[in-house]
Amino acid sequence: MKGLKSSLVILLTLILFTSIVLPAYAMQSAFTAENPAPEAEVPIPEEEAPIPETPAPDNPRPAAPAPGFSAPIAVVMDFYTGEILYERNMEQPWVPASMTKSMTAFIVYQEIAAGNLSLDTEILVSAEAARFSANRSVPGSFVPLPSGEYITVDMLLKLLMIPSGNAAAVVFAEHISGSEAAFVQRMNETAATLGMYAEFSNSHGAYVHYSNAYSTAKLIREFITQYPDILRITSMGSVTYRGSTYRNTNHLVSRNMFSEADGFKTGSLRQAGWNHSTTAVRDGRRIIAVVMNTSSSSARQTQSRALLNFGFEELERRQAERIERVRVFYNGGLIPLSTLPEIYCGKLLLPVRDIMRYLDYNVQWHREHGLVSITHNNGFTATLFADRDLVVINGETLTLPMPAQEINEHIYVSIDTIGLLTGTVAEWDWETGVTRFR
Repeated sequence: MKGLKSSLVILLTLILFTSIVLPAYAMQSAFTAENPAPEAEVPIPEEEAPIPETPAPDNPRPAAPAPGFSAPIAVVMDFYTGEILYERNMEQPWVPASMTKSMTAFIVYQEIAAGNLSLDTEILVSAEAARFSANRSVPGSFVPLPSGEYITVDMLLKLLMIPSGNAAAVVFAEHISGSEAAFVQRMNETAATLGMYAEFSNSHGAYVHYSNAYSTAKLIREFITQYPDILRITSMGSVTYRGSTYRNTNHLVSRNMFSEADGFKTGSLRQAGWNHSTTAVRDGRRIIAVVMNTSSSSARQTQSRALLNFGFEELERRQAERIERVRVFYNGGLIPLSTLPEIYCGKLLLPVRDIMRYLDYNVQWHREHGLVSITHNNGFTATLFADRDLVVINGETLTLPMPAQEINEHIYVSIDTIGLLTGTVAEWDWETGVTRFR
């Protein structure tokens, strides 16, 4: 009898399980699949945090900067990341001509940084340098320098980079290294340190030696990064020395042919064709463009403008894709964003309110006063100021890596600023979009 009762109980249990529990469980599973809980509510351990997949872009990279773009050698580079946006034969050895002077100027700035020179240091023009400057058979610009005259480093840099004075390079070489031969050795050693291909044999480029477009772009990127003062010089339209005014050979600057351009250096020789390296800034983006072996002075300006315009358009396109890929994690938890991130000057910017509120901070945007107040129940206080690179944290005023910015009615700050506010280290992989605060 007891066995029969036990069998009946088991049978009833099975009937209840199959008719009620299983359907309910199936409904709950279906609901959960269609309405998953937000990841941010329960942070996932970092090693288990999923990285959402992003579909491949359906707009492939354009094949060329513009119809009719004819520069045989070309490259355009994103200044902030070093990414190549377009290239044609960029590593082909070619004669740089007077673009060589960029390396000479770079070494001058190294000497300034080392304390061996200043912009006000006066350097003596030797008899040899003066004879060289007066020799009209030497290819390049004619900028005579009088023997025995002392010229400041600042003026020599201007004569070197604006009208492309050959003798200014010789004056620097003799002063820094004792002879041009010794200076050329340093040029090649510096190129090797920077990862460049170069076989320099003179300090000015009036005679044949070799480098390539990619190495030229790398040098300019390193130059601006380490010594941004060079842009003060390369952005000048002309320079006046001893009563003569010399125009910048970079017509994108001197003739305002490209309003965003602020440097860099031209070069031409019979064996080189017409070369042009340049840099420009637009909407917080800086790019570097190099063309070599074009057919004329006007051609190098036209080709450079086409390459710059293409570079900005291509960089904007790629950054839009990168913004869509951004996923922000804090200790493994995925932080939901109410608005898209931004990229400015190569930095990832995030809406500060979304990030700080996820971390249980109180955030108030006082728009009429242009400031954001951030507080926490642990006593933490901070104040950010729109369009200023200052923050006050617990009464201490600090300088931010980049100013807070108002964009589309949100205050954005760089991920480095988030790290400063939260005491974390920020990491952004611009290729995958994954951003982590640790």
